[in-house]
Amino acid sequence: MANFAVLILELWLFAGLVLLLHYLHPRYGLAPLLFLSGGITVFIQSQLGVYVEPANGFILFVSSNVLVPTVLVAVLVIYISEGTVPARILISGVLGVSVFTLLVLTIYRLHLTLPQGGTTTGLDIASYVASVRLRVTISSLVTFALDMFVIVIFYQGVKNSLPRLPEWIVVGLSLLAALWADAILFGTLSDLGTSDFLVYLPGDVFGKTVSALLLWPLLAYYMVRVAPKMPGHVGAKNRKTFELLFGAFEEVKLALIRTEKALEESEVQRKREAEYFRQISENINEALWLTEPNQHRAIYVNPAYEAIWGRSAESLHMDDQAFFDSIHPEDRERVIAGLPQQFKGGYDVEYRIIRPDGSICWVRDRAFPIRDEHGNVYRMAGISEDITGRKEVERQQIELAIERDRVKLLRDFISEASHDLKTPLAAINMKVYHLSKNDDPVKKQDHLRELETLSNRMARMIDDLFTLARLENLGEPVADLIDVNHLFRGILEGVRPIVDDKQIDLQFLPADGNLIVKAMEADMERALANLVDNAVRYTPNNGTVTIQTRVQEREVVVVISDSGIGISPEDQAHIFERFYRASNARSADSGGTGLGLAITQRIVENHAGRIEVSSAVGKGTMFTVYLPLADTTQPQPS
Repeated sequence: MANFAVLILELWLFAGLVLLLHYLHPRYGLAPLLFLSGGITVFIQSQLGVYVEPANGFILFVSSNVLVPTVLVAVLVIYISEGTVPARILISGVLGVSVFTLLVLTIYRLHLTLPQGGTTTGLDIASYVASVRLRVTISSLVTFALDMFVIVIFYQGVKNSLPRLPEWIVVGLSLLAALWADAILFGTLSDLGTSDFLVYLPGDVFGKTVSALLLWPLLAYYMVRVAPKMPGHVGAKNRKTFELLFGAFEEVKLALIRTEKALEESEVQRKREAEYFRQISENINEALWLTEPNQHRAIYVNPAYEAIWGRSAESLHMDDQAFFDSIHPEDRERVIAGLPQQFKGGYDVEYRIIRPDGSICWVRDRAFPIRDEHGNVYRMAGISEDITGRKEVERQQIELAIERDRVKLLRDFISEASHDLKTPLAAINMKVYHLSKNDDPVKKQDHLRELETLSNRMARMIDDLFTLARLENLGEPVADLIDVNHLFRGILEGVRPIVDDKQIDLQFLPADGNLIVKAMEADMERALANLVDNAVRYTPNNGTVTIQTRVQEREVVVVISDSGIGISPEDQAHIFERFYRASNARSADSGGTGLGLAITQRIVENHAGRIEVSSAVGKGTMFTVYLPLADTTQPQPS
């Protein structure tokens, strides 16, 4: 019984090893399983007479009851899971190993029959040679070959005839049928007509049956639960019963024919699509281009691209710098900085290029990545469009809008100026009339003084009008480096008489050091003087005016505050408009022109600055001016 138990363990061990190697084949391939089958085949054909006799009259040979079922399991698993062709390869390999093993053993026996031949085991040569029977050897080889075909054909026949029969029953019956065929066929071929036929056949059939029953659960579980879930599992559905014998070659032939036909059709389709693409790319206005990632040398451009760039495709293919050299110098840094966006998609940029003939062309460039099956970018494709015409239209529209604004501004300016000039002119005419009708020297002198005042006011208004007109049409100012603190010292000297007359407490709190700005000195002095003059004029006697300068975040900040009459919230929204004067300002000082703050704002804005106001009626007003601090480390033009 111990020998029988070892035989059972061997059966499970070798069959389990076959299933394990097949389970691992997606990672390592079928080679390990083929090697195992070949090794087992060598021992099958070695004709070593190891047997077990669990009961009198029942002989179980290790080779036929353990090793043969293992090979049959391998053949059935390969056929069902991998298909007919791999099963054919396995069967052919096993038969080849069998023939080669028998050939080597035959040569060995030949050596033993010749003089001076022998073995190191002390084997009796005569008895060994006599024990080898040619009939048994041929019977074993034929039976082993037929077994492998029987298990596959029987399995496929049952599947086709009884498709509803469970898979676990079919695989078990196939293994049992193949092993019974092995026992009966081998006994018939090798022992029929001898006394050994009835002696060994029952035990061999019993042994094969036991082997089949022991392997049935293991094989059924693997083929029902494990193998169908593996990648590339073929299955036996829709196969012919004798496909292993005849169908495989026909299927291979048909597959080759279909493959050849598909390749031909694919090539025709590829040429047709290539022709379509050529016709499309050559007849569209947009420029198409193709490059490799991180390499901006074009590997394909269409004729439209050549026309836009004014360069041939060959010159663009050969010159890696052709793209960069064509970009306008003012746009080059911006375009290069945006190139990494091409890998993310959504790249859309407009820039200028310079053609070889020196002409400038506006281009809109859109690009997107082309990815392979792994998601890696291996090409960059893009569409370029000549937008020079559109840019020219946009430029003309902008110029037209600016011209319209200027015309409207001039119309409004003339309308407002004519209204404000008529008032002092009417007053002057009235005074002239009274002067001509009056002979009183004292009254004539009063009229002359009033005429002088009106004339001075009109002169100031005309001067402000010309100044404002000049500032409205001023381009980029030709500026110098000036010290804001130095400007205020001159401004304060100019308002000193009024300050002393009204006994105003005027405080100037300059920041330490020089506060340098880049500005037109005369204009900047006028802007700041307007603010100081307003603060002094609209501050009652014994009031306070404070001027403070400081540096804040690369800006020169000027704060002019007073304790004057203040400005209402309604008026604050309009004080920078031309000819606008707050109601309380008109009553406090009737000699203003209404242009001072408009001039101040225009001068500050022309110098890239800004002005803010904060005020409360009866409490005072604070104007804050922000001007860019000049970079005195850069050399200045002489």
